[in-house]
Amino acid sequence: MLVTRPAGRGDSLVSLLEQGGAAVENRPLTRLVLVSGPEVDLARERLAAGEYTHLVVTSRTAVEALSSAEAPAETPVGVPPCTQVVAVGEGTAAALAAVGIRADVVASGSGAALVEEMPTASTARTSRVLFPASGAASPTVPEGLRAKGYRVDQVTVYRPEPADLPEASAQALRTGGYSAIVLTSPMIARRAAAIGIHPSTAILTIGDPTSEAVREAGLTVTLQAEEPTDAALAAVVVRALDLGP
Repeated sequence: MLVTRPAGRGDSLVSLLEQGGAAVENRPLTRLVLVSGPEVDLARERLAAGEYTHLVVTSRTAVEALSSAEAPAETPVGVPPCTQVVAVGEGTAAALAAVGIRADVVASGSGAALVEEMPTASTARTSRVLFPASGAASPTVPEGLRAKGYRVDQVTVYRPEPADLPEASAQALRTGGYSAIVLTSPMIARRAAAIGIHPSTAILTIGDPTSEAVREAGLTVTLQAEEPTDAALAAVVVRALDLGP
């Protein structure tokens, strides 16, 4: 089967799948590029100065961008006590903890759940959110929080860029050489669909936005993970490929 996560993002999932008995090939269809510049620097400064009531983080890559991942010798960005840190799920909370930032709120794993779990803001003047995000981020979180009365500063801290499959892997995907493919973002889903996925290949997705992108490409989702975690993804692979005992 084929896992298509960006480099450095698929190891945990691959390990779980191999433990479950799957033969896995890990071939990224995107790469994640950190963004630097005045906007990111200003956001970091404002965060450290306590100008935000909330820091909302929805990916490990956003954590890396905020904590100077490109310069490990630097001290990670400070988050003052007056700022509440909100993580989208346990994986993001763990990434924050690894750079010395404690998540005050850990949502159940999706942007929609995060928005639902946030209380209505008192006023936009006193409820200001920093949302460091991908350049291809879904509008679910910022739009949902604004609808609840928050002032949201969305700052692009990384961008996904296309990565090409080796021709042998692309040919195998088109001709049924893989029993299944795991798709973990709308961009990855669109990239895979453009290459071509054989009808015999099970298509397994991490959540609603990715499934929607699959359907928009004219393909059928075989199974969607019950929650956007590696464990849930591995579980649907086991079900789809009948790898259970």
